[in-house]
Amino acid sequence: MSDRNNPNWEEKLEQKFKDLEAEINGQTTPVRPFNPDNENSNGILTRVATWYQGLETPAKVGVAVVGVIVGLSILNGILKLVTSLIVMGILGVILYGLYRALIQNKSGSQS
Repeated sequence: MSDRNNPNWEEKLEQKFKDLEAEINGQTTPVRPFNPDNENSNGILTRVATWYQGLETPAKVGVAVVGVIVGLSILNGILKLVTSLIVMGILGVILYGLYRALIQNKSGSQS
């Protein structure tokens, strides 16, 4: 309570806050943001690689995990599309064979 009666306690609190903030800012390293308009880089792959190298290790792991998940999702979609096309091709061949066997034989025997 005696500290609160002292008019200097707010200044001390502000000084401690500034010291703590300076310590926190000194410990963190700023992450270089991804800038797609960077003139120094040639291709998008080079820019992404440069941006990735500037990340901290936990951020690199996070980006890699998200990249693997997105890559596997895209691969899954492509494989489903190819599977659907194969199934439709097989079904088309079966239906064409049934058409030739049933419809054309009936129309050919009636004439």
